[in-house]
Parts: sequence; C-alpha cells; structure tokens
Amino acid sequence: MTKILGLDLGTNSIGWAVVDTENNKTFKLLEKGVHIFQEGVKIEKGIEGSKAAERTEYRSARRIKFRRKLRKINTLKVLSQFDFCPNLTDGELANWRYKKVYPENEEFRNWWLTDDNKNKNPYYFRALAVNEELDLANQTNRYNIGRAFYHIAQRRGFLSNRLEGTKESDGAVKKAIAEITEAKGDKTLGQYFYNKYLNGEKIRNQYTHREEHYLQEFDKICEVQQLPNDLIKALKKAIFYQRPLKSQKGLVGKC
Repeated sequence: MTKILGLDLGTNSIGWAVVDTENNKTFKLLEKGVHIFQEGVKIEKGIEGSKAAERTEYRSARRIKFRRKLRKINTLKVLSQFDFCPNLTDGELANWRYKKVYPENEEFRNWWLTDDNKNKNPYYFRALAVNEELDLANQTNRYNIGRAFYHIAQRRGFLSNRLEGTKESDGAVKKAIAEITEAKGDKTLGQYFYNKYLNGEKIRNQYTHREEHYLQEFDKICEVQQLPNDLIKALKKAIFYQRPLKSQKGLVGKC
C-alpha cells in the first residue's frame, strides 16, 4: 500500500488530498482539505489598499517629527554657545530629547514665546535681521537674531531627494514655490511673509524651498550682520544638515 499526497496550488488557496493506492490500480481517499490564504490587502468600501500603508505613514510622521526636534535642539546648542539665546544646559536639552520635557527656563521661554502686542513675532525678527546691521555688543540684538535663526530651523522648506539631472514633476509643490519666488522679488522670505502678516494675509501652509528661500535668507542675514565664520559654519550645519539616504543594498536579492 502506498500513500500519495496531491496538491492543487492556486493564487489564493492550496487544496490537498491523501489517497491510498495499491499498484496504482485502486485508489482510496484518506483525507482532503483546503487552506485559504489570508488576504494581503485590506478592503474598505470595495477598494483594495495596502495593510502596511497606514502603519508606514505613521512611522514616517514620527521620524519627521523626531528629526525636526533634533534640528531645533542642535540649533539651540549653537545659539546658546555663542550667546544668541538664553543659556540652556546640556541637561535641559537632553531632557527635551529623551524625556520630552521642554525647557522650563523662564528667560528662555520669554525669548521663545511670541507676543503680537509687544511685536515679538519671528517674522519681524527675520525681517529686522536683513534690514540693517545691528550692534552685536547688545544682548537684545543678539537674542533677536538668534530668534530669527531658530524660526528658520523650525521650517527650512522643501528639498527634493531626486538625483541631479532628473526632471522634477511640474506639480502643485513646484508651482507654489515658483509663485512665491516671483512674488517676493528681491526680498527674503522672512521679509515677504512679514509684509503679508502686516497686511493680515495668510502665511502658514505654503510651499517653500530650502535652498531658494531659507538658505538664501540665512546667507543674507549672515552677510548683513557680519557674523563670525565659526558661528555661520556651526549654524548652517545645525539648520540645514540633510541625513543621506540609507543604502538599500541589503534588499537586493542574488540573481
């Protein structure tokens, strides 16, 4: 007596059966069944979608938020070191990074908070920093410039990850960036947005470019204020550092 296993392979299931045979002349069914694969997609309102898409989206948002926090922490380290913001200890910054405890330093919070009644508006400081050279011996002037840099670090604009030589799509982002570039003219982005703020126009939720807008404004502030090279170098690294894309060699299978 010989037992034979038969398999029927399908795209969504595997059917199987075990038969008993004697000299391949008579067959007797011993057992049979089917295993249906779990769907690899989720179906909502009749539309298929990836089960991992939502999880990937949340993970990406967490990473963006964490890297933005690191950028702000590194910027504050430089500003504090060169006395362009109220002094923050390494412990206060470490608590913010690892324990999510924002610095409670009262002087720092007064520097950080905005107040329209007192003209404590980040766009005002950004416009001020390029309108005239300020006396850096005055601590208030240094703090105002530092607040402008910190505001730039909080945003810093869009930058494509496409390789050089490839053509970016003429989509909504690129079109909106071009419109702002044309509208602001010779002004910096900070000056342009501050004028819109004074006119009661919308500022938030607009597409901006990292190099065309924010880096250009950063260089202009450094030029007008005649900042020392060591401060410029440290601030540029803290604000505009871009982590290189991770290598995907490990995902390439052997041919």
